[in-house]
Amino acid sequence: MPESSKIETPNNDDAVVPRHDSGPLTEDHRPLLPTVDSEFIPPAHTPFPPKPSAWYTEIAHFLRIPTLRFCFTVFFIAPIALVAKGFVYQHASESFGWEMSTTTWLRVSQAMGASLVTLFALPTLNALLRRRGLRAQQLDLGVLRGSLLIGAAGFAVLWQAKVSWVLVLALFICGLSEAIQPTNQGLATSLITKEYNARLFTTVAVLETVGKLAGGPLQSVLFSIGRREGHGSLGVNFLASSGIFASLFVLALVVRVKR
Repeated sequence: MPESSKIETPNNDDAVVPRHDSGPLTEDHRPLLPTVDSEFIPPAHTPFPPKPSAWYTEIAHFLRIPTLRFCFTVFFIAPIALVAKGFVYQHASESFGWEMSTTTWLRVSQAMGASLVTLFALPTLNALLRRRGLRAQQLDLGVLRGSLLIGAAGFAVLWQAKVSWVLVLALFICGLSEAIQPTNQGLATSLITKEYNARLFTTVAVLETVGKLAGGPLQSVLFSIGRREGHGSLGVNFLASSGIFASLFVLALVVRVKR
């Protein structure tokens, strides 16, 4: 039976009330800290955030998204084609008699094209199309299609260049295709939730690196076709890069995003 204790009432009568806290407080009965006047602490059963999934589980999740599979294809294949630009300077020296010091103008031409599209064309196009209510995914996909087509045209002109000024023009056109990678990355990012971004960027970096590693030897073999003493390359690697971009463009035409 619980003990009782006396308290004084306003009428100075003794009243007996039950006492439930007799004896020392045990761990089960001791009040939790902090008190009600302190900062609120969530209950112990508050669920914790889910643990991160294994990397292969997240990649499997990515591959279940059709548009994201297309983005991964571009991330891997496009670097193989872009490696061909590294052979342009040797091609200009062997086939057009340029000194290696003057091939810097080719790099300037390419940089001008890249600057034009990234600093002026893309921001202007983005502003105009957003005013018309176009969704970000539609915009990224449209720019990606255009960039792939420009890349195919640029490398085709590079393959067919017979005079120096056409070679410079071809590099300028190739520079206009520099929007491929950023717009493809923007499209891929929009397809997943933000907690998967870290895994996505890691996957993209791996795909691009493997693509460059595979593209180097392949482009070198293709560039060597037709080379002999006193005769430069036939530029088959440029034709191959044009074909790669054209194939990716056709593949991009069948990709659909939400409107």
